[in-house]
Amino acid sequence: MAALALVFSPWTAIYSQPSEYVHLAQHELQEFVWKERSLLGKLFGKKSVLTVNDMIDKWNLDNSVIVKCLGDEFYLFSFPLESDFIKVWSQGTVFAEGLCLAVRRWCPGLELDSKSMSYTQMWMKLPDLDRCYWTNEVLSMMASSAGQPIAIDTSSSDEARVCIEVDVNEPLVTGVHVDDGEGGFWQSFRYEIPGLCFHCGRIGHKSEYCPHPRRRNMQTYGSHNLAPRREHGLRPLRYFSWHRPGAGWVKLNFDGSFKGRTGRAGGGGLLRDAQGSFIAAFATPLDTSNSLMAEIGALEGGLRLALKLNVERILIEGDSKITIEMLSGKREATGEEEKSLMTHIRELLQGFQEVTARHEFREANRPADHLANIATQAHEPMEWHPHPPHSLLPFLHHDQFSRVVPRLVL
Repeated sequence: MAALALVFSPWTAIYSQPSEYVHLAQHELQEFVWKERSLLGKLFGKKSVLTVNDMIDKWNLDNSVIVKCLGDEFYLFSFPLESDFIKVWSQGTVFAEGLCLAVRRWCPGLELDSKSMSYTQMWMKLPDLDRCYWTNEVLSMMASSAGQPIAIDTSSSDEARVCIEVDVNEPLVTGVHVDDGEGGFWQSFRYEIPGLCFHCGRIGHKSEYCPHPRRRNMQTYGSHNLAPRREHGLRPLRYFSWHRPGAGWVKLNFDGSFKGRTGRAGGGGLLRDAQGSFIAAFATPLDTSNSLMAEIGALEGGLRLALKLNVERILIEGDSKITIEMLSGKREATGEEEKSLMTHIRELLQGFQEVTARHEFREANRPADHLANIATQAHEPMEWHPHPPHSLLPFLHHDQFSRVVPRLVL
């Protein structure tokens, strides 16, 4: 296909073939980028004859890209084609001739400063790793010692690759000691990062102009500075992530909280569809001094919100195993308050065509936990529909990509 033409203007343009672009008004931009797939980009590095146009050419997109110039080398990229968005997001930072284009998921309220771009994605290889370890679970566990795993590539017959999100302000991790039950072995990491400062491990400047002092006990891997070698084995961790509901279903994640120091309780939760998109959320202060009653109250509030929005098929998830077991009939409520509220909840369930409930650990229920904490500080019930509160956006971003969170499970 013909190369994409990227001719920038002070406003926003849709770029496809040469000389074809359309301006968008600011309010149209805000609506478009939230509904579609968007990334915030920051161009780092020395002055060069290359421009952001040249960096975008390296993405090798299949369709057009919408670019908004935000100033100070910040750019907003929106991808009408989902496959292009996934390709760029998983590819991570692009390097060329001392420049690098770092990207991260865009959301309303994201501040435009270099600190907001401190986390970026890069690919790393795991050389000489026995193929018996080439599973998504094991590779994710190994890579999580260096950063947040995003994507795994085992298509090569030589080396497994993992795309991770790392803080570019911190030096990179050399590798990880793997406990295989027979003495273990050291698995090194090889990063695909040309253009990194060899002294501090940061991007955006050469080593001879590095303003940061060299860290003690720093190891060198190839020509790059890396973090001190960590001689510890993999702990017995399990990894959890949020998953989207099936087609036609809506997932309710709920959580309750009781703060013993303040005596305040609250419940929160949110609804998301089969695409993982936000539908609505709530945070309600509760008059109880019992954490279980806070959990049950949060469940009741989530069901009422779902019925108000005409949800028909609902998948319920919470991190209170007792509440889920009472809901499914595996456990009987004991106190009078519990019995009364559970009876009301079963009445609410009659308003749905289909209902499924299951227990999840807190690591896969973090947005609801955040809303429950908001509820303990609120003085009146709060609801958000159709847009989420800004404080919830990082959690939604995390879940949208089903990113894993470790938990020690004995």
